[in-house]
Amino acid sequence: MKKVIYNKCGDPNVLKIVDIDNIDLKGQKDKILVKVLFSSINAVDWKYRRGDFRFFTKMFNTNLGYDIVGEVINVSNNVDQYKKGDIILGLLPTLKGGAHSECVLLSVNQCITVNSTMDLKELAGIPMAGVTAWISLIEKAKLRKGQSVLINGGSSGVGHLAIQLAKAYGAEVTSVSSGKNELFCRQLGADHTINYETENFRESSKKYDIIFDVVSNTSVNEIKPILNPRGYFIDTNISFSLIKDMLLYPSKVKFVYVYPYKKALTDLYRLVEEKKIHVHIDKIFTLNQIVDAHKYAESSRTTGKVIIKINGAKI
Repeated sequence: MKKVIYNKCGDPNVLKIVDIDNIDLKGQKDKILVKVLFSSINAVDWKYRRGDFRFFTKMFNTNLGYDIVGEVINVSNNVDQYKKGDIILGLLPTLKGGAHSECVLLSVNQCITVNSTMDLKELAGIPMAGVTAWISLIEKAKLRKGQSVLINGGSSGVGHLAIQLAKAYGAEVTSVSSGKNELFCRQLGADHTINYETENFRESSKKYDIIFDVVSNTSVNEIKPILNPRGYFIDTNISFSLIKDMLLYPSKVKFVYVYPYKKALTDLYRLVEEKKIHVHIDKIFTLNQIVDAHKYAESSRTTGKVIIKINGAKI
C-alpha cells in the first residue's frame, strides 16, 4: 500500500510516497482496518515536517495525517461494533498519525460510524480541527448559552468550525481575521468581525467570557483588559510563556491538546447532521499531490480546510 513518509525534516520536498507492506490484523485486539477515502491537512502536519517539536516526533516516530474518513475492510476477532463496509470518521493520536496512506489501523475508541450518504470529503475536515474546537470551548471553557466568545483566527480550519460550534451552543461570537475573510466569517455565523489589519482586538471596548487564540499570537497579559474576571483564555500551541501563564493563572489559562475523543466526534457529527456545522473546503489534492498540498497549506492563506483524496474516492 502507498504511504506518505519523511526521513528528514525540511521543506515539502522531503515528503515521499512509498509502497509498504499491507497491515496484518493477526493477533490484534480492538482494532479495525480501514481503507482511507479522505483525509485533510492540519497545521501540525507541516509543522512536524519542517522540524517543529522534532525531539518528540523522532522519539515517537510520528507519521503524517490524522483525519480519516474511510471504509472498514477488516476487524479484530473481538470487535462487534464495526463491520466490513462501514464508513467511519476517525482521528489518530497527535504523536502517531499515519492517515496519509491507503490503509490505516484504528482502535475502536478512535472513530465513529457515519452515514455513507453524507458528504464524505467534507467530513474529513472535522476530526482534528473540530475536536480541537470542541475540547477548547465545550470542555475547557464550559461554554454556556449567551456567553461572549472571541475567536482569534476565525477563518482557519479550527477557527471556522469554532465559530459554528459556539453559535450552535448559543454564544455571541466575535471573529478576528484578515479583512478579506470578514464576510466569510460572518457567513459562518459570527455576530461581529474584527479586521486585524486595521484594528487591534486587544484594545476592544468589549469584554469576553472566552478568548480562543487559534493562531497563538497573543498572551493572557495582553488580553486581560478584555477578558471577564472569570473568563477563559485558551491557546492551541504550547510554549514556555504559556506554561508560565498557566502556572500563574491556573483557573483562567488553558492549553488544548487534541486527542481521539469519541464524545467530541459524536457531538460534532450530530451538529453536521443537523446542518449546524459544515466544513468549508478550500482545496482538494490527491495523495500523489501531497507536496503541493503542504506548500499550499503552509502558506497560511487558506480558509477552512485542505482535503486529501485517497484510494480513488469519489468527489
